[in-house]
Amino acid sequence: MMRIWINGTLLVTAVAVLKTFVISRLVVEKGMLNYLTVLELFVFFFVLTAVVAYLSITQLRAYLERQRKGKLTPGAGKTVAKETVILNYAPDWGLSQSEADVAIFAAKGFSNAEIAEMRGCALATVKSQLSRIYHKSGLDSRYQLIAFVTDEVVAMATEPTQGKKKLKTKDALPLVGRNKSVAETTTS
Repeated sequence: MMRIWINGTLLVTAVAVLKTFVISRLVVEKGMLNYLTVLELFVFFFVLTAVVAYLSITQLRAYLERQRKGKLTPGAGKTVAKETVILNYAPDWGLSQSEADVAIFAAKGFSNAEIAEMRGCALATVKSQLSRIYHKSGLDSRYQLIAFVTDEVVAMATEPTQGKKKLKTKDALPLVGRNKSVAETTTS
Protein backbone atom coordinates (compact mmCIF):
# COMPACT_ATOMS: atom_id res chain seq x y z
CA MET A 1 0.00 0.00 0.00
CA MET A 2 2.87 2.33 0.82
CA ARG A 3 4.33 1.73 -2.65
CA ILE A 4 1.06 2.88 -4.24
CA TRP A 5 1.12 6.12 -2.26
CA ILE A 6 4.77 6.76 -3.14
CA ASN A 7 4.20 6.07 -6.85
CA GLY A 8 1.04 8.21 -6.81
CA THR A 9 2.86 11.11 -5.18
CA LEU A 10 5.71 10.84 -7.68
CA LEU A 11 3.27 10.80 -10.58
CA VAL A 12 1.36 13.82 -9.26
CA THR A 13 4.64 15.65 -8.73
CA ALA A 14 5.82 14.86 -12.26
CA VAL A 15 2.55 16.08 -13.77
CA ALA A 16 2.69 19.27 -11.66
CA VAL A 17 6.30 19.94 -12.74
CA LEU A 18 5.36 19.41 -16.40
CA LYS A 19 2.37 21.75 -16.13
CA THR A 20 4.46 24.37 -14.32
CA PHE A 21 7.16 24.19 -16.98
CA VAL A 22 4.68 24.51 -19.86
CA ILE A 23 2.79 27.42 -18.29
CA SER A 24 5.97 29.25 -17.24
CA ARG A 25 7.39 28.98 -20.77
CA LEU A 26 4.26 29.67 -22.80
CA VAL A 27 2.03 31.92 -20.69
CA VAL A 28 4.04 33.85 -18.12
CA GLU A 29 6.00 36.81 -19.46
CA LYS A 30 9.79 36.69 -19.05
CA GLY A 31 9.86 39.78 -16.81
CA MET A 32 7.32 38.28 -14.34
CA LEU A 33 9.03 34.90 -14.13
CA ASN A 34 10.79 34.51 -10.77
CA TYR A 35 11.29 31.80 -8.17
CA LEU A 36 8.15 32.70 -6.20
CA THR A 37 5.92 32.62 -9.31
CA VAL A 38 7.27 29.24 -10.35
CA LEU A 39 6.77 27.90 -6.80
CA GLU A 40 3.19 29.22 -6.68
CA LEU A 41 2.43 27.64 -10.06
CA PHE A 42 3.92 24.33 -8.91
CA VAL A 43 1.93 24.27 -5.66
CA PHE A 44 -1.25 25.19 -7.51
CA PHE A 45 -0.77 22.45 -10.12
CA PHE A 46 0.32 19.90 -7.50
CA VAL A 47 -2.85 20.45 -5.44
CA LEU A 48 -5.05 20.53 -8.53
CA THR A 49 -3.54 17.32 -9.94
CA ALA A 50 -3.73 15.57 -6.55
CA VAL A 51 -7.43 16.45 -6.16
CA VAL A 52 -8.24 15.27 -9.69
CA ALA A 53 -6.28 12.04 -9.14
CA TYR A 54 -8.03 11.40 -5.82
CA LEU A 55 -11.49 12.00 -7.28
CA SER A 56 -10.70 9.85 -10.31
CA ILE A 57 -9.43 6.95 -8.22
CA THR A 58 -12.41 7.19 -5.86
CA GLN A 59 -14.86 7.14 -8.76
CA LEU A 60 -13.02 4.29 -10.49
CA ARG A 61 -12.98 2.24 -7.30
CA ALA A 62 -16.72 2.81 -6.79
CA TYR A 63 -17.44 1.92 -10.43
CA LEU A 64 -15.41 -1.30 -10.22
CA GLU A 65 -17.14 -2.26 -6.98
CA ARG A 66 -20.56 -1.70 -8.58
CA GLN A 67 -19.47 -3.82 -11.55
CA ARG A 68 -18.28 -6.62 -9.27
CA LYS A 69 -21.48 -6.53 -7.24
CA GLY A 70 -23.54 -6.47 -10.43
CA LYS A 71 -21.72 -9.54 -11.71
CA LEU A 72 -22.30 -11.41 -8.47
CA THR A 73 -25.80 -10.22 -7.63
CA PRO A 74 -27.38 -8.49 -10.62
CA GLY A 75 -30.85 -8.31 -9.13
CA ALA A 76 -32.63 -7.83 -5.87
CA GLY A 77 -33.76 -11.00 -4.19
CA LYS A 78 -30.88 -13.09 -5.48
CA THR A 79 -29.51 -15.49 -2.95
CA VAL A 80 -26.02 -16.59 -2.08
CA ALA A 81 -25.92 -19.96 -3.84
CA LYS A 82 -23.96 -21.94 -6.38
CA GLU A 83 -26.96 -21.75 -8.70
CA THR A 84 -26.81 -17.95 -8.62
CA VAL A 85 -23.14 -17.87 -9.56
CA ILE A 86 -23.57 -20.28 -12.48
CA LEU A 87 -26.72 -18.57 -13.74
CA ASN A 88 -25.01 -15.15 -13.54
CA TYR A 89 -21.92 -16.30 -15.46
CA ALA A 90 -23.73 -18.51 -17.99
CA PRO A 91 -24.51 -15.65 -20.43
CA ASP A 92 -20.92 -14.38 -20.30
CA TRP A 93 -19.58 -17.85 -20.92
CA GLY A 94 -22.15 -18.55 -23.63
CA LEU A 95 -23.64 -21.58 -21.90
CA SER A 96 -26.91 -23.05 -23.06
CA GLN A 97 -29.58 -23.70 -20.43
CA SER A 98 -28.77 -27.41 -20.35
CA GLU A 99 -25.04 -26.68 -19.99
CA ALA A 100 -25.81 -24.29 -17.13
CA ASP A 101 -27.90 -27.00 -15.46
CA VAL A 102 -25.06 -29.52 -15.79
CA ALA A 103 -22.58 -26.93 -14.46
CA ILE A 104 -24.78 -26.38 -11.40
CA PHE A 105 -24.95 -30.11 -10.69
CA ALA A 106 -21.19 -30.48 -11.20
CA ALA A 107 -20.51 -27.52 -8.90
CA LYS A 108 -22.70 -29.15 -6.27
CA GLY A 109 -20.51 -32.26 -6.42
CA PHE A 110 -22.70 -34.72 -8.31
CA SER A 111 -20.98 -37.36 -10.41
CA ASN A 112 -21.48 -37.58 -14.17
CA ALA A 113 -23.69 -40.64 -13.74
CA GLU A 114 -25.83 -38.90 -11.12
CA ILE A 115 -26.22 -35.84 -13.35
CA ALA A 116 -27.23 -38.02 -16.30
CA GLU A 117 -29.79 -39.83 -14.18
CA MET A 118 -31.28 -36.63 -12.73
CA ARG A 119 -31.49 -34.99 -16.15
CA GLY A 120 -32.72 -38.10 -17.93
CA CYS A 121 -29.96 -38.11 -20.54
CA ALA A 122 -27.03 -40.27 -21.55
CA LEU A 123 -23.74 -40.25 -19.67
CA ALA A 124 -21.94 -39.31 -22.90
CA THR A 125 -24.16 -36.24 -23.20
CA VAL A 126 -23.16 -35.07 -19.72
CA LYS A 127 -19.47 -35.64 -20.49
CA SER A 128 -19.78 -33.71 -23.74
CA GLN A 129 -21.60 -30.85 -22.01
CA LEU A 130 -18.98 -30.69 -19.25
CA SER A 131 -16.25 -30.52 -21.88
CA ARG A 132 -18.02 -27.59 -23.55
CA ILE A 133 -18.55 -25.90 -20.17
CA TYR A 134 -14.85 -26.09 -19.36
CA HIS A 135 -13.92 -24.79 -22.79
CA LYS A 136 -16.39 -21.88 -22.73
CA SER A 137 -15.62 -20.87 -19.14
CA GLY A 138 -11.85 -21.13 -19.52
CA LEU A 139 -11.68 -23.61 -16.66
CA ASP A 140 -9.82 -26.89 -17.03
CA SER A 141 -11.65 -29.28 -14.74
CA ARG A 142 -14.54 -29.98 -12.42
CA TYR A 143 -12.29 -29.04 -9.51
CA GLN A 144 -11.56 -25.62 -10.98
CA LEU A 145 -15.28 -25.10 -11.62
CA ILE A 146 -16.09 -26.01 -8.02
CA ALA A 147 -13.30 -23.78 -6.69
CA PHE A 148 -14.40 -20.85 -8.87
CA VAL A 149 -18.05 -21.16 -7.84
CA THR A 150 -17.11 -21.56 -4.17
CA ASP A 151 -14.92 -18.45 -4.28
CA GLU A 152 -17.75 -16.45 -5.84
CA VAL A 153 -20.26 -17.72 -3.26
CA VAL A 154 -17.90 -16.68 -0.46
CA ALA A 155 -17.49 -13.25 -2.05
CA MET A 156 -21.27 -12.93 -2.31
CA ALA A 157 -21.72 -14.05 1.29
CA THR A 158 -19.45 -11.28 2.54
CA GLU A 159 -21.50 -8.66 0.70
CA PRO A 160 -24.08 -6.82 2.81
CA THR A 161 -27.40 -8.61 2.47
CA GLN A 162 -30.79 -6.97 2.56
CA GLY A 163 -33.83 -9.18 2.61
CA LYS A 164 -32.51 -11.83 0.24
CA LYS A 165 -34.72 -14.84 -0.43
CA LYS A 166 -33.50 -18.41 -0.44
CA LEU A 167 -33.30 -19.88 -3.94
CA LYS A 168 -34.40 -23.48 -4.08
CA THR A 169 -32.59 -25.86 -6.41
CA LYS A 170 -35.90 -27.05 -7.86
CA ASP A 171 -36.63 -23.47 -8.95
CA ALA A 172 -33.27 -23.15 -10.74
CA LEU A 173 -33.06 -26.61 -12.34
CA PRO A 174 -35.64 -28.35 -14.49
CA LEU A 175 -35.44 -31.97 -13.35
CA VAL A 176 -36.86 -34.92 -15.25
CA GLY A 177 -40.36 -35.81 -14.11
CA ARG A 178 -40.99 -32.53 -12.29
CA ASN A 179 -43.79 -31.48 -14.65
CA LYS A 180 -45.35 -34.93 -14.40
CA SER A 181 -45.40 -34.87 -10.57
CA VAL A 182 -46.76 -31.32 -10.52
CA ALA A 183 -49.52 -32.28 -12.98
CA GLU A 184 -50.38 -35.38 -10.93
CA THR A 185 -50.71 -33.41 -7.69
CA THR A 186 -52.97 -30.79 -9.27
CA THR A 187 -55.31 -33.35 -10.83
CA SER A 188 -55.57 -35.52 -7.70
